[in-house]
Amino acid sequence: MSDDHEQAGGPREAFELLGHDLRLEILLAFLDRWRAAHTEPQRYSDLMRAVDLQDSGKFNYHLGRLRGSYLRQTEDGYVPTASATALHRAVLANRPTEAAPRSTIDSEVACPECGGETTATYEGDFFSLRCPSCDDLVDGFTYPFPKNGLDGRSDEAVLQAVYDRARTQVGLARRGQCPDCAGTTTVTIGPDALDDPDAYPVGISCETCTWIVESGFYLPLLSDAGVAAGLVDVGLPVEEAFHWEFPDPEACVVDDDPMTVELRVEAEDGTATVVVDGDLDVQSVDVTEESG
Repeated sequence: MSDDHEQAGGPREAFELLGHDLRLEILLAFLDRWRAAHTEPQRYSDLMRAVDLQDSGKFNYHLGRLRGSYLRQTEDGYVPTASATALHRAVLANRPTEAAPRSTIDSEVACPECGGETTATYEGDFFSLRCPSCDDLVDGFTYPFPKNGLDGRSDEAVLQAVYDRARTQVGLARRGQCPDCAGTTTVTIGPDALDDPDAYPVGISCETCTWIVESGFYLPLLSDAGVAAGLVDVGLPVEEAFHWEFPDPEACVVDDDPMTVELRVEAEDGTATVVVDGDLDVQSVDVTEESG
């Protein structure tokens, strides 16, 4: 098999390919000029000059190690592969060699359980919202957030950015696509957790990478247009509020085979009833408006 068709089989092989300074220099020479689909291929001679190397044999060897996995040869030269650009973006977003610019964030969010002040922290690249009085996370809300997202944002804007990211990505994962690697996801609903206020009934995990989340029903379902419209109809400001400010949905299993769960949300202007299956696909949304 030629070098053009070699693929890194897993994390160990992928990282090993970059375990040499010259290979890193070659790759960076591409990524500094990355312009998505408009990226201009770089010729062999231009690459040698870019890495300041005159030994063609040595250059050929390391170029060959990158070809197929991180570089692709075209008629006009070489271009980086999607694997190379994804790795580059991940490094820029998460900046693994840098400390986070701040570890505490002023949330100005009241705890939905006790009404007390909450504390937002940023540790291990995770944003977490916690109530010191309840000694617990606010509605279990903790979510990964790249360090890059802290730059240029106020504390209030950081909280909103994390929430928007979580709502969008968990909604995407509910529909079967991992927000990190685009692999397929598996959704599980734990019937035993429906009656446990301290448990999170929804679990979503990627079948390929390490992406995983546990949550209540709101976060994965708010990105569904029908659910969002139903909640708005009963007076819940879906786009202006956080889901933990909404009434807790009353959930019950109405059928075991296939699994069907009914969620009733009673609000000021009426009741929204959402029916989902075991994969959290929305089957129906009904709204009963408050009379009078």
